[in-house]
Amino acid sequence: MQSERLTLKRFRMVKLMLSIYRMRAFKVLFPLCIIALVYLQGQHELKRVHLGRTLYELKLVPAPLIMQMMGMGLLAVAVMSAYDYLIRAQFRIKIGLWRTFHYAWIANTFNNLIGFAGVAGVGLRTLLYRKSGVPLSVLTPAIVFLSPLMVSGLSLLAWGNLIGLLPAGMLFKEHYWLGFAVWGMALYLPLFVLVQRSSLFAKWMNKDRQRTPWVTVAASLGASLLEWAFAGVTFWTIGNCLLGGVPFLPIFGIFIVAAIAGMLSMAPGGIGAFDLIALLGLTQMGYEPDQAVAVLVIYRMFYYIVPWLIGLVLAALEIGLQGRKFFRRRD
Repeated sequence: MQSERLTLKRFRMVKLMLSIYRMRAFKVLFPLCIIALVYLQGQHELKRVHLGRTLYELKLVPAPLIMQMMGMGLLAVAVMSAYDYLIRAQFRIKIGLWRTFHYAWIANTFNNLIGFAGVAGVGLRTLLYRKSGVPLSVLTPAIVFLSPLMVSGLSLLAWGNLIGLLPAGMLFKEHYWLGFAVWGMALYLPLFVLVQRSSLFAKWMNKDRQRTPWVTVAASLGASLLEWAFAGVTFWTIGNCLLGGVPFLPIFGIFIVAAIAGMLSMAPGGIGAFDLIALLGLTQMGYEPDQAVAVLVIYRMFYYIVPWLIGLVLAALEIGLQGRKFFRRRD
């Protein structure tokens, strides 16, 4: 009898290890499949791209338009600090408003560029908030609370694609698999709301064990909606500056579909999948591939690279300041 129990226990352990292995394999293979599928769909457009012509398009951009595009990109990144202000209020984190913005900029810009499924943002938030004296008992639930809500705004905007408010019909007609991706993202929203309002979530997250108030759920959704809406407006602003007079809703709709594809690819900043889907959408609207690539290059520059460089300086100053305090204490 005892040997049978031991055998059963070993079987369960092997079964658990196999399931973990399959999950890890899925996490690697699924993004690769998405990237491969997007690449196959976009081969024709990629062959029509000429790097020299793209660089020529970028050289023609006047300085005032460059400032306008960069300003919009920086504003879009600044808006992402709403996440940190939300957890500051929800979990009563005792840090000043400016320092909260400071930490948010560092964590969000590193997370945008490096990604690793949000690990970069989580790691930096933990490091920065811990150095400011926030206990792990407060910080851990705050970060766990933050992780699932970052996609909720994109899920809400996906419904705009599905009901035709944010049209991306040509993409769906020629690449029908994108419809499944958008539907999958749209269905995340009701799931998010149900989980936020569940008693189990309250038990894990809320010290008073009460269900998350509707005001907090709405604020969470609002913070995420601000992030994705301003990112989309940045994309449109750059397209409008480089292509001249582009319609807002179709470009915004293409951005949402491309962002969903980038999210599914799990690549840092959705690089590869996002760019190819956006390229497909812009060329379907009648723009030249070289012009479309110029839009993508500027978007990457002003929404990812420039804010990250600022975040890098802020992080260096923050770590340097903390280091000086540490050595002063030792002296």
